[in-house]
Amino acid sequence: MELYVDNKRIELKQKKYKSFGRAIHEITKQLSKDNKVPYQFYVNGQRLKDNSVVNIKDLKLIEVITKTEGEMLLDSILRAKEQIDMFFDIFDYEGEDPSTVARAKVEVSEVEIIERGIFLRWFYNLLLLMKASGDLDFIYSDFDEYITEFEHEMEEAEKAYDAQDYETFIEMLEFSIGDLLQDFYENVENYYADILDEENRKRLLN
Repeated sequence: MELYVDNKRIELKQKKYKSFGRAIHEITKQLSKDNKVPYQFYVNGQRLKDNSVVNIKDLKLIEVITKTEGEMLLDSILRAKEQIDMFFDIFDYEGEDPSTVARAKVEVSEVEIIERGIFLRWFYNLLLLMKASGDLDFIYSDFDEYITEFEHEMEEAEKAYDAQDYETFIEMLEFSIGDLLQDFYENVENYYADILDEENRKRLLN
């Protein structure tokens, strides 16, 4: 089996692996030591899809495209901006009869509710990653407070959801959590630029 990382041939410590999963685990482990994260895998020239099954006996070539942890973080920040736009879609009542707005809030589909709940957890984990990177420590002194406030509102919303109080859950998404997401959205370009500058500085130091 041959291994290429970012189009460069890499010598394998082991020539054979018991399973494809074991091979990927060992490759990922090695990449992490170089501050690299696998972004795309290609197996025998074909892009690896989720839940793909690979027979280790047929494995001849693995190609890996990587990104640094900083690059992955920047990608996630841009994704958050797109997801926040989608998050507010269910609250677009412009042009609707005010008498129907309250009913519209209650009639949000179960799928939309679940999707927003999943997004809240994903976004909270992104905030923790941004904090862990240390790139914003000396620029935004109130970022820790923002994370704490978001965590509190998220947990209160989850309590409402668990109690099947969907009306309260939706109201929290629209107002208290919505305000926090809007604040992030308005600052996202600055966050991105500042983290990018810090990542470039780290690269020069290395």
